[in-house]
Amino acid sequence: MANDSHARLIAYLCQAGLSTARANAVLDEYAHSLAEKIRDEVSDDISNHPGEALTECEGCALVRAANLIDPKKEA
Repeated sequence: MANDSHARLIAYLCQAGLSTARANAVLDEYAHSLAEKIRDEVSDDISNHPGEALTECEGCALVRAANLIDPKKEA
């Protein structure tokens, strides 16, 4: 299902004038940006809102979801 959505979005971007390579790069960058934003929000919530922060389980679930969007590469 996700591959169908991905393919449809790439096709749409190509119809709008982007090359396939550029359309893939734009989509990859958007996914990366979204995943990093989720990771940053979780980190900020845990760091700056003690006692009101997400539970560890909620934070882990959100980070796992971000990793599905864009796997975090370990350095």
